[in-house]
Amino acid sequence: MLTSSNALFAQKVDNYQLLMDELTTEQQDMLQNERKLMKQNREQLRAMLNEDQMLLLQDQTMTREQIRKQLRNSFSETQLELVQNQERRLRRTREQFRQSLSEQQRKMIRERLQQRIHNSGEQGELRNGVRQQNQERLGSGSGNGNGNQSGGGN
Repeated sequence: MLTSSNALFAQKVDNYQLLMDELTTEQQDMLQNERKLMKQNREQLRAMLNEDQMLLLQDQTMTREQIRKQLRNSFSETQLELVQNQERRLRRTREQFRQSLSEQQRKMIRERLQQRIHNSGEQGELRNGVRQQNQERLGSGSGNGNGNQSGGGN
């Protein structure tokens, strides 16, 4: 399993580098600055979390989505405002980045995304494995991991 994780990480790094190689210096700077800001904002928000919120983050019985939803519902006004400001800034940056792309760059990104979707069968096995483990942990080990309890696809 560790080898699969390493291969997926290497593939993500390779895809990221392929994308970065196609961007202008200004576009690369924009993305790198945004990544730094996102990291700083994440650290800032984490520093603002109370003990109960930190426990929520460590709860292994919930999915990431469930944790995110409960955590967001527990935010104070200040925390919520910080997150909303981050989301607005991220949307603006994404739009600026989209506008900076040439038609050739858009085409290349579209092709990479389509290729990634096409090759995601390997990732599906990992996701199904995690789903199956979660089902077994929760005591409902029936099913085949695709939501179809009968096992038939049609």
